[in-house]
Amino acid sequence: MMYSCKKFISVAVLATILPTLSMANDKVIVDVDLSKVIGSQNPLYYGGNNIYPKGGQGLLTAQGEYDPIEMEAIEKLGIQSYRFPGGSEANLYKWKRAIGPLKDRIDNVSGNNRGSRTNEFGSDEFGRMLEKTPFKHGVIMVAWGYETPQDAADWVEYMNAEVGANPNGGKDWAAERAKNGHPKPYGIKYWEIGNEVYGNWELNWGSYPYELDAKRGAANVQKDTASGTNGMLPFGDANRYIYGGTKYFKQQRAAAESTWKGPKIKTNGKPNQNLFVKFAPVSLSNPDQPFVLTINGYKWQRVDNFTQSTASDTHFVLEPSSGKITFGNGQQGRIPDADQYVVLDYLSGRQPGFIDYYQKMKDVDPTIQILSCFEKESFVAQMAKANLPFDGLTKHYYPNMLKRGGHQKFMPSLLSGIDISHKIDEMMSWYKKYPNPALSIEDQKIWLTEYDTKNHINQIAIMHTVINNHSNDVAAMLGHSLFLNNDTPMVTDDGIIRPHALPIEVFSKHMFDNFVEVSVKGKPNHYEQRSFPAFLASASINKIRNNFAVVLTNTSDTKTTTAQININGVDVKAGVTAEIWALQSNTSKIIDDNTKASPNAVSLSHIRDMPNIGTSLSVPVAPGATIIVKWLNTKSH
Repeated sequence: MMYSCKKFISVAVLATILPTLSMANDKVIVDVDLSKVIGSQNPLYYGGNNIYPKGGQGLLTAQGEYDPIEMEAIEKLGIQSYRFPGGSEANLYKWKRAIGPLKDRIDNVSGNNRGSRTNEFGSDEFGRMLEKTPFKHGVIMVAWGYETPQDAADWVEYMNAEVGANPNGGKDWAAERAKNGHPKPYGIKYWEIGNEVYGNWELNWGSYPYELDAKRGAANVQKDTASGTNGMLPFGDANRYIYGGTKYFKQQRAAAESTWKGPKIKTNGKPNQNLFVKFAPVSLSNPDQPFVLTINGYKWQRVDNFTQSTASDTHFVLEPSSGKITFGNGQQGRIPDADQYVVLDYLSGRQPGFIDYYQKMKDVDPTIQILSCFEKESFVAQMAKANLPFDGLTKHYYPNMLKRGGHQKFMPSLLSGIDISHKIDEMMSWYKKYPNPALSIEDQKIWLTEYDTKNHINQIAIMHTVINNHSNDVAAMLGHSLFLNNDTPMVTDDGIIRPHALPIEVFSKHMFDNFVEVSVKGKPNHYEQRSFPAFLASASINKIRNNFAVVLTNTSDTKTTTAQININGVDVKAGVTAEIWALQSNTSKIIDDNTKASPNAVSLSHIRDMPNIGTSLSVPVAPGATIIVKWLNTKSH
């Protein structure tokens, strides 16, 4: 028995370790057909979302190196994909501020309205990470309506173009990349336009109030004027996201270059102070929607320059394209009194839409895939009506059955994982409902660029469900989050692997090239009038058909269930030995957490080897536990 004993072994662990243990339990038939392939391994299933500040939330050390503790954990888990520069935090991200020497980089505005955000981890750190660490596949999120399509196309050029090609014209951004130490293109294939911009919890020009200001948070930004549900911004038919537009804001505070809050957005009493509108560019084309600037209730006058301004003139200069506002120096143009807010009425726009980004970015690199973040039926319908292309639709899955924090209940965790299937089915039905000649079959995919992984039960249920029911529908699964320093990280700052990350290791490290068909027959389990199989079951086989594996998760948290596993589709000589692994809690709680004090409360462990099993095996599985049975180096008759 390959097991290192501890001071105690729980009954749950004994049930999995000792297959011959005599216990009262149900028996369930698990039939595996290795000849029926239902999908293939996808490295984009094994990834996470992360955000850029603080060195990628701890990914970089103080010396600017990729943290070896974090990288060791990522290698162990088999995590291969990374979303950059993040989700909500990156909705106000400008990539050109985060390249070149650190001393020359400019802070970005926090998309969570928490002030400024530092840029130690920028495009080059991201690109090099994909070359030098276990991460191999990257997704970049472009700030819809904050970065311009020109900026986005420049970004594609910086990441993907050969030096001298200059496909976007103007500055040779590939040459700039080479100047920053990387002549070779990074080759980033996947790009997403915006993060959850259909929702009124995000900070962008579409969701921001027509009057006054707002902070980022659930349902605290405007509802807009169209009909919709609580917490959803119903610019609702997706028209604004697709085509862009204009919006007239009133009584909105000016911002500083890198923050929307704090003392930096007030007048400082110094000459030539610069402030900014929140949502550039500014349009001056409509006299009924004028640019108005007031300080302490007094209106100031816009001028083209200060050449005719006196020391007492309350003048300012506006640069419409950037939204930059400049005040005088005390000799030409008055210096505003210190510690005052600058309040603006202005017409923002024209702001770009998805189609503007899509075309400009594709012009630079036609091979990239550009994804829509507008996960609503109206987007698919309008794009089909206009015969417009896109390369996939993202989905962020945050089930509301579970409350964040604490030890969650088993059944809600399990069912919220299984129920991801309903959302995927719904979104896939839109493609059939609205045929779009501009789309290929490959474009008709769902990209889970964020999904919540509450605990290891929730995560294992999600992965079983996607792999068995949607491996041809789902293009990526990026859990939230990798290293974010709150209650959600997969890996903590000190390298502790949280339980909800362990199912990734189950499927990335212990499953093989092709997923195959599995059926479960036996007494089902029930919860709140729901019925579901006794096991969630997945299986796979490698390309040369000499290694295969079965993963079983007991869907009861109260009883041990015996699985009678029958392997079909391949003949195996007697005498084969199988490895048995188990993912389970080692404490009295089926759902527990790993901490620095208790790093292995939930673990994935090699339990034992079982000799002479052939193609039939009976094994008990403890309540809530997951087992992996791996047949290795088999020889067919």
